[in-house]
Amino acid sequence: MTGGILILTLLVFLYITSGSKKTSSFKGARRVTIQKENGQYIFNKDGKPFLVRGGAGFTHIKELAASGGNTMICWDTSKLENTLKEAAQNNVAVIIGLDIPGGENIAFYNDEKKVAALYSAYTSIVIRYKDHPALLAWCLGNELVLPFSFTISNFYKTYNRILRQINNIDPHHPVSTAIINVSKKKIIMIQWRMPALDFLCINIYNSIKTIEQDLNAIKLAWRGPYLIGEWGPNGGWEADLTIWNAPIENTSTKKAEQFYELFNKYMPIKDPRFLGSVAYYWGSRPEQYTYTWFSIFNEDGTPTEIMETLNDCWKDTITEHRSPKVLYMLIDSLGAKDNIIMTQGSKHKAGILLETATPTDTLRYSWQILKDNWLYWGQTWNYSKKPPAENKLLSDSISQFTIFTAPSREGPYRVFVTVYNSKGYCATANTPIYVVE
Repeated sequence: MTGGILILTLLVFLYITSGSKKTSSFKGARRVTIQKENGQYIFNKDGKPFLVRGGAGFTHIKELAASGGNTMICWDTSKLENTLKEAAQNNVAVIIGLDIPGGENIAFYNDEKKVAALYSAYTSIVIRYKDHPALLAWCLGNELVLPFSFTISNFYKTYNRILRQINNIDPHHPVSTAIINVSKKKIIMIQWRMPALDFLCINIYNSIKTIEQDLNAIKLAWRGPYLIGEWGPNGGWEADLTIWNAPIENTSTKKAEQFYELFNKYMPIKDPRFLGSVAYYWGSRPEQYTYTWFSIFNEDGTPTEIMETLNDCWKDTITEHRSPKVLYMLIDSLGAKDNIIMTQGSKHKAGILLETATPTDTLRYSWQILKDNWLYWGQTWNYSKKPPAENKLLSDSISQFTIFTAPSREGPYRVFVTVYNSKGYCATANTPIYVVE
């Protein structure tokens, strides 16, 4: 009897402290829904089944569509007008990401003026874009910290207030939030505190290799639909490290191979809860490690082989790729895993080794030396800027092999090279070095 009372008390407590369910009173046909038929979840957009094949970003939408992609997830709300316009022109759907501070930002959520400004800003965005024909869904929050507490914190109150507003203003589009990997703790918190969400976005990189096992391990706690909101080869936090903890980046050629393997071997396409996937990053974006780590395009807009690989994945084809293929970079006959340490002002030879180019191909090389900012290594969410290139260190910045002088300041650096060909593609590689006095 006592045990039954405790269980009943717990259930009542969980019910009282849970977030609110959907409140929209709309009863008509919705333009986008997530339907479940015969155990299979699927987006239904404008009356047709829709499996997401997408990229995260807001550029190169025409190339996305030409490669077989059909969806873009855009987290930069300042770019929404042009992103939605170009997406509609290319028959690409858009998931609008609305980023908010995580639950660890207690001071923010205790500040009524800041909370009111956030609520007002996102209300305006929803009102402005809710009827856009390219809109597929909303994603409220990216990789948020979801604190556990027995009382409903101001974070959860604010989150659910914004979520209710989205549902009430726009009953036609489902709403999600993005989490890192298959986190049982976060999924349980979402079910308890934010139950009005329609699906989850799972951001996953090398851990996609175990996603089926991870999902099976929590199936008793959660059986809802999900979208792979970000996927790609290993992030810097999963990479091999030098002895000074610099993550070692693969060449764009190796990353292309890894994209293909991850999609064809590990993507959970047979899971009836799977709504599709979004590759990261469809564009060029400096991150906390390097400006090339997640970039599918170079900073000047030139595509790498990853675009060709995703074309093969999305179209289920095997094509002859036109991109240059980088095998590896060497500095004084050493590779990145050899922990290259050099003294200030010393001279060194760097070179890039490629697969044999076709006789009709013309290759062009661009070398740079950049300072590494190890202050942010290991952070998974940091808006970084590409550091300026070190000046007057390279004797030749446009050939396959170059002589360079080590920087005069002690610290971590990287030697970068980009290889362009006459077919409109490029390949990238870099090697970390450490300079000592």
